[in-house]
Amino acid sequence: MSQKRTRIPQPHPSPPQKSLVSRGLAIMISVFLIFTGVLLSYSAIDGLIHDSITTATRGGPAKVYTLARQPGAYWFHIVIEGFFGGLLLVAGVAWHRLTRIDKPATKAMRKPR
Repeated sequence: MSQKRTRIPQPHPSPPQKSLVSRGLAIMISVFLIFTGVLLSYSAIDGLIHDSITTATRGGPAKVYTLARQPGAYWFHIVIEGFFGGLLLVAGVAWHRLTRIDKPATKAMRKPR
């Protein structure tokens, strides 16, 4: 007989449990990413409604771009904030989904001949 039929399957140890701290940190990171994405998306939508967008700079005063005075800079910042807001939303949801995976995928069984 072949090895496959005579071998006795041995019990495998159970996978280690995730700690509560690591699970809580994963949830906090995903909530932070989603919240930041929502804020950026809200800023872009609010800019579309009011025809002016305010940018936050690291140093110096915040700049305000209006559709009437600076249409190029206005649309640039609307698109950039909308894009990065959506990117952060997707990253937050993906982080949450990836950290909830409990076990690795099993190998596909070959068909017997």
